[in-house]
Amino acid sequence: MSRLNDFRGHLRTLEMTRKKIERLYSQGLLVRRDIERVYEGLYLDAITSLEASIEDLFIRIITGRNLPTGVVLRVSFRSSQVARDVMLGGDRNHLDWFPYDKTEKRAKAFIRGGRPFTQLSSNDKGSLTEMLTIRNAIAHKSPHARKKFQNFVSNFPLISREKTPAGFLRSKINVTTTRYQFYTTEMIRIVQLLSQ
Repeated sequence: MSRLNDFRGHLRTLEMTRKKIERLYSQGLLVRRDIERVYEGLYLDAITSLEASIEDLFIRIITGRNLPTGVVLRVSFRSSQVARDVMLGGDRNHLDWFPYDKTEKRAKAFIRGGRPFTQLSSNDKGSLTEMLTIRNAIAHKSPHARKKFQNFVSNFPLISREKTPAGFLRSKINVTTTRYQFYTTEMIRIVQLLSQ
């Protein structure tokens, strides 16, 4: 549960930064390009932290430090480092947890039934897919990532400046909530679901 609290705290810090830059923008101290770059950075930080939280929870489970009731391990490890080394397979130095089906596949290999990682609803997985689409459009800037993002945002009634990743994240879903805030709230909710 401390990882969930750490994750919440980190996103709360990012939110304070977001509010600060919005205030500076409203005072005319930043131009739109500046605030959009900050939004992109905040979002990449948030989703990277989400991925780290999923990895940390996974390792805590397979090392028995955070084993939920009813979860049966196929294999267990005493050391987090050994667990990480085995999952890496000696090929890489980074574990991919997205797209989320990679997490589910890894969970099924190490945990009977893959629980709790295989218990997210299709709506939750849809939210993760949306988050990843936004991340990829920011991080990769490839024609494929941009096209996928454009296809995604075509489902929303947006003005032209909101059809970029940063503009989309700054756009409001209601009077008080930006899409950035919506997605970070979703991230917390998903980590909470996985932590139960």
